[in-house]
Amino acid sequence: MLLSVLPYGICFADGARFLVVNSKDGTKTIFALADEPKVSFVDGELSIVSNSKKFAMNIADVKNYAFAEGSTGIGEVIKNGNVKVENGCVIFGGMTAGCRVSAYMQDGRLIKEYTANANGTAFIDLSILPKGIVILHSSKTNIKVLNR
Repeated sequence: MLLSVLPYGICFADGARFLVVNSKDGTKTIFALADEPKVSFVDGELSIVSNSKKFAMNIADVKNYAFAEGSTGIGEVIKNGNVKVENGCVIFGGMTAGCRVSAYMQDGRLIKEYTANANGTAFIDLSILPKGIVILHSSKTNIKVLNR
């Protein structure tokens, strides 16, 4: 069933924004449908190639797949106690005054740079950044944010 439905499902997945492939070992691989993933099956192997990544797995190791609307698979976004989200802003604290935080789109394009104030804090207002996955990078922390 997986072999016959998956290629067609990408074309007709109403409202879906992501293709999620779950493996039997618990690994989750996520493709944005906007990245135009191409699915193929050759010699018992599932292969997915998109504009941003490549994936291959023995079909026997695939547990299931699903289409999702709003999940990027990014679990807990904040892993560092000096970074928090409040009122649509990501706040980087505990930095040296003048340190930079760079915002990148998922494809690696730099979209904006921020500078820590005299207190060592940088405020990233998500409302002025493009929608989608945004990577925020400082000298100490890298986080991914799904900006809706």
